[in-house]
Amino acid sequence: MLKKLMAMTKAELKSTIQAIDATAVKGRALRRQLAGMKKKDGGFTLLELLVVVAILAAIAGTATIMLQDTDRKGAAAAHVAMMDELSKGIQTFRVLNQGQYPNNFDSLLSNATNVMVGAADAGMISSDLAGNMALSTLTAADVTALSEVGITTTRVIDTTATPDGGAAGDCATGALIKALLVSKKGNLTPQNIFRPVTANGCGFAADAPIVATGAAYLWGNGTAANPANQRVNAPQDARLVAFGVGPDSTLFNPSTIGALSNSPVYRHVAPTEYNRFIVLWNVGSTATAAGQATFQAIVDGAGDTKDEELGEVDNVRKT
Repeated sequence: MLKKLMAMTKAELKSTIQAIDATAVKGRALRRQLAGMKKKDGGFTLLELLVVVAILAAIAGTATIMLQDTDRKGAAAAHVAMMDELSKGIQTFRVLNQGQYPNNFDSLLSNATNVMVGAADAGMISSDLAGNMALSTLTAADVTALSEVGITTTRVIDTTATPDGGAAGDCATGALIKALLVSKKGNLTPQNIFRPVTANGCGFAADAPIVATGAAYLWGNGTAANPANQRVNAPQDARLVAFGVGPDSTLFNPSTIGALSNSPVYRHVAPTEYNRFIVLWNVGSTATAAGQATFQAIVDGAGDTKDEELGEVDNVRKT
């Protein structure tokens, strides 16, 4: 930059210095030096040129930081809007479909048999989200509560699948799936991970029935006096079943009344991690038999609630 300044004509150099906005300069001393140079009629010393370089570098650094912060806030604001749309969409869907909620969400699990019994963590969700949930077993009351409102099937990763453009065994573990994503050799995408192989995923062709003793993630630890439930305005003893809001859900089926156009993507996770939002279903108390499941909340792929995501927009918590 110094060489470029020294190569300028006197008129060009004066014009560059005059164009610098003094209010953008951090530091009283630099502002005073800039003001002095703007009043100067003669040539500029090497020291003064070095001061100009320092001023321009400081302004450029400040602008970069501001733009990065704006980008993070913009993404957080978009995520809040997506969470709102999903919440409204799920409630509207039920009103327009005789009390039935959308069905066929992503289980976040995998196995080789396409059954929920014995299914394991697929290894694709972020560590932040995993830290907010616990893998558990559904009771008969849980299954009844979900089926009463139309939630009967889910999507499961097929550990024996050969993804499009990949090789046999590439879907066997979360680590292998991530390795394939990093290599970019196949057509697999993190947002489609639970979709069938024919749709650039690692999922089974058929949907898996939700059954008693089947595995499922529960928000928090799924036990009584659960403080995590307070974050989503649920009773402490409520069992909250967590599913991913993937594109195979009937919430996005264009032939269904009240369906949304597409499944939103959450972008504050690693490029190799599951990047959809998570829906929590309240299946009742841990101490009493469940009735009908009710929609409780939407959280993002990092396990944050809407209020917590708003904190990122307002710059009161880290993005």
